[in-house]
Amino acid sequence: MKTIVKISIITLMSSSLLFAGADKMKLYDVKSGKIEYAIQGSGEIMGSKMKTVGKKRVIFDAYGTHNLTEENKEEQQTIMGQKKTNKSHTMTYMKNGMVYTADFKQRRIMRMENMGMAMAGLMGGGQNMKQTGESMMKQMGGKKTGTDKVLGYSCDVWELMGTKQCIYKGIPLKVESNVMGLKSTEIATKAAFDISLSKDDFKLPDFPIYDMQGNKLDRRTLDAMDEKQGVQMSQEMDEMALKRVAYEKAMREAGVKPGQAPTKTQQEAMMKAMMGGNDGMLKQMKQEILSDEEMMRFGYKCLSQADTLKEANICNDKANAMGGEPEEPFDKWNPEMKKEILGFLDQYLNVMVPCVKKAQTMQAARQCMPME
Repeated sequence: MKTIVKISIITLMSSSLLFAGADKMKLYDVKSGKIEYAIQGSGEIMGSKMKTVGKKRVIFDAYGTHNLTEENKEEQQTIMGQKKTNKSHTMTYMKNGMVYTADFKQRRIMRMENMGMAMAGLMGGGQNMKQTGESMMKQMGGKKTGTDKVLGYSCDVWELMGTKQCIYKGIPLKVESNVMGLKSTEIATKAAFDISLSKDDFKLPDFPIYDMQGNKLDRRTLDAMDEKQGVQMSQEMDEMALKRVAYEKAMREAGVKPGQAPTKTQQEAMMKAMMGGNDGMLKQMKQEILSDEEMMRFGYKCLSQADTLKEANICNDKANAMGGEPEEPFDKWNPEMKKEILGFLDQYLNVMVPCVKKAQTMQAARQCMPME
């Protein structure tokens, strides 16, 4: 959906981060999938020869926010003619803000908060986890060096610190590493995407489940616990992103250049700029909504009378002239599209905008936004 609708809704989303919860936790650009991998490794380090074989399976849904990984490996190690074999079997299930780790040797499962997701929220500044991961790779010196194909899927090749990954829409389909004489390869042998999955696909072993304090948990209450903590983590990620945005804005306003330590005067200016905190962000968001409201109301009235593509684009041109981010013209206009856009504008103007105007906190403003 382009033009008038997009102008204000993108402004609202980017400035307030109110839609950030679900999107920030997005790991992949594919909704669901099942992948099987073959694992191989060999090498010699400090007189010790190693050989690894194994397999891995990954099942994910909700763009990776539900992600189960099971891995079976056997490692053969030879030291001074003596052979030793180590076998490992692990399973990890990431469910929104929680992680379940199954230990098949001890026959128990540990439940804990997904700290990696929390860090992504802090580091991302409003980006989703996939975007944050790519940004972090670049910061660490990683480079996209080309493209390749695995199982017919075209993927981007990223290289970083002796490791080469072929990534398809955020999903590694092939990983090769050569570090300190140890070579390893993990390559997808089967893959299916955008498929229907059930709760049984994410079934954990029938082991007792414990929290980080060693308390045994009741499986019957886990879904409710996970949902509650997932919502809480999403809100915490929103707050962390807001604080980072406010901090970076304060640095710019104080004249601090990237990589430069702020002077005492600049620190004082930054503190003053950040004093508003979430209240300041809420005030800024309301100002932007008020500035766009006139254009949105004009758009609703004008598009209501537009029956042709030419008439719709005249409305678009007039709306662009009123301010905001210039948008490309409509490439089509029909009764279905007209109904959809007018319905959105009506919802935006008569439900979301009045609700946000009345909100006294960012938490209250967040509740005004539709959940996607």
